[in-house]
Amino acid sequence: MDVSLPADSHALTSAPEPAAGGWQHLTAPLPADWQRAGQAADDWDFAQDILDPDERSWLRRDGARVFITLQFPVKGNDADADSWEQRPLGIILQGNRITTVLARDLAPLSPFFAQMEHLSSSPESVEILAAILKILAQSYEDALHQLNAAIHDNEQQLDWTQSNGDFFTLLEISKSLTRFEVALVGNIATAFKISRLPEIRDDLPAAQQIDTALLELQVAHERARVYAGTGTSMMDAYAGMVQNNINHGLKVVTVLAMIFYVPSLLATLYGVNTTLPFQKTDWIFWIVLGLGVSISTGLALIFRRKGWI
Repeated sequence: MDVSLPADSHALTSAPEPAAGGWQHLTAPLPADWQRAGQAADDWDFAQDILDPDERSWLRRDGARVFITLQFPVKGNDADADSWEQRPLGIILQGNRITTVLARDLAPLSPFFAQMEHLSSSPESVEILAAILKILAQSYEDALHQLNAAIHDNEQQLDWTQSNGDFFTLLEISKSLTRFEVALVGNIATAFKISRLPEIRDDLPAAQQIDTALLELQVAHERARVYAGTGTSMMDAYAGMVQNNINHGLKVVTVLAMIFYVPSLLATLYGVNTTLPFQKTDWIFWIVLGLGVSISTGLALIFRRKGWI
């Protein structure tokens, strides 16, 4: 969950000198946690940024330290809904030392962090960073796969029901895909900057992994763009189909009203309380009935030939 900032967040003292290397992870850190982790008081603003769920992807170098934020896809608050959001991961890269910061645990990263905690010795910081980028790309691929499956399921449902609930579900999917597009643009730009870091270029295996992750992020962005376009096109198509069905229904009702209008008119005319021609004869009823049925049948055949009914 989002963590509010303590009132004494500016009361941090200078942090002790961090260890030469290693990995550490902080989840929703408080100022005391930040200090115990060996982070400088001046860098507390970075932790505050990560606590903001709307924080965008970016990279900034400050001397020997590199501050990075990346946006990971997460399911919305309603587990049954097809809505997705983004949550930031903060990374502080300082030589062979790397620190990751989260406002709350993220499902795509939890297995990786659990594995890291059980290692006897931490890998190189650039290797950890490359692995995180690979997980980032894979998490978007998995999320896009689920959203694409949701689009197909919703399409089949709309074919049967065309209910407002299904339209709202498709709208939520389209909004999630649009958010993915925006987040992926920021992640791609940040990943490209990461690949240009001297620390990365000096480590060929890590550089190759990051280049691969960058390519996968670009592919994910293209897929998100295509899926978003597909969702929008489906909404437009079904909205047009619903409007067409409404127009067709109104046309059928109008045609049926015209068919039954003629016998109703004749029955009304010969039902008024006044003197009418041939009202004393026995055959006038059959003449009026036959005339009404004939005209109505003729109109029905004409409208049927035109495909209106």
